[in-house]
Amino acid sequence: MRWPLIPVSLGVLAALGCQPAPQVIVNPNATQSGLTVSGTATVRVKPTLVVLRLGANFTDGSIKTAKSKTETTIKAIAAAVSREKIAPEDVQTTSFRLNQTYLDNGRRMAWNCQSSLEIRVKDIESAPQVLEAALAAGANQVQSVEYTVEELQEVRAKARDEACQVAQAKADQYGRNFGVKVGKPISISETTPGGWYYGSNTMAQRMSADMPAASAGDSERILSSGSVEVQLTVNVNYSLN
Repeated sequence: MRWPLIPVSLGVLAALGCQPAPQVIVNPNATQSGLTVSGTATVRVKPTLVVLRLGANFTDGSIKTAKSKTETTIKAIAAAVSREKIAPEDVQTTSFRLNQTYLDNGRRMAWNCQSSLEIRVKDIESAPQVLEAALAAGANQVQSVEYTVEELQEVRAKARDEACQVAQAKADQYGRNFGVKVGKPISISETTPGGWYYGSNTMAQRMSADMPAASAGDSERILSSGSVEVQLTVNVNYSLN
């Protein structure tokens, strides 16, 4: 005897760790036949890389002065982090902008020049010292400090394997409980919660051009490594036999 296909839509959040209990929703109006399940896995690893995004921002009535101050500061930052054993290939200019602006409620025209660097710190423990050196060299903007993993693809692959195992286990369990035979996947898709999530391991701090650089002690206060979290969900639609 062949069991009839039952349209089922499953909202299942299955993750490693504490997660909401799985829900099964039988939808008589569902257009997709078979059994749809999702498996979510979360992998946490120690960070192996710190990415500092910072730079210089100066405004002056003279375009030459604004540009010169910014370029001189960027060169000083690069030299300072080099003394902290950051390789030249790990320091890159990511942006340079030169724009007209107005001061004193629009009564005086001036020029604003901004330039940003991306600094990759592979020695996690030295990140506070590298940031301190950059600030001491004149950096007056800190866009972000991000803790991540160099071999992120390997972490994603591990999360993907675990998510697939969760989805398959769910399908097998529902097959047993409902007395149906789960067939081959009809469709498979992958989603992430708003992109790869680093949680509390990504710190962003913005500083205005007029704000003095943070003191040496501030770099110790704002940096915290913790762990990098990668979460991935696999959605699978199985045929039912």
